Amino acid sequence: MNPENTEWESRLAMLRGSTDSDFCATALYDKDTRQIRWVAASGNTNQRYRHMVDRPGQGMAGEAVRIGRTIHRTYKPDEQPGIPDIIMVAEHLLVAVAVPLRGADGEARGVILIGRRTSLPYTKHDLELLEDAAARIYENAKI
Repeated sequence: MNPENTEWESRLAMLRGSTDSDFCATALYDKDTRQIRWVAASGNTNQRYRHMVDRPGQGMAGEAVRIGRTIHRTYKPDEQPGIPDIIMVAEHLLVAVAVPLRGADGEARGVILIGRRTSLPYTKHDLELLEDAAARIYENAKI
């Protein structure tokens, strides 16, 4: 999958619009290096995501890859001690959801993340759209 591909970026933009999100991105998991790299985004405020690397179990992307399930996160900087998720901080996201991209064998190969810069939570309908998109994007991208 080529992250410069305008078709790929337009899919992320459509998903961002259909879920009323401010940010939408995808990260891919390289099993050999055990690294998760952000490869494409829509609605980003900067290019920092391109340099971010997570590992399974680290950050939202890493959790979604490690456990193979959807991860919801709300960031409240004044209330939460500890290390926040780096993608949420870099993009000023207050609410985010990461869904694994699964291979034919059912293993997580990456994630799609959507987020908002407001505290408006995602609805069940938004989550269904995201999970459906994750399945379709994986099939079309052949990652």
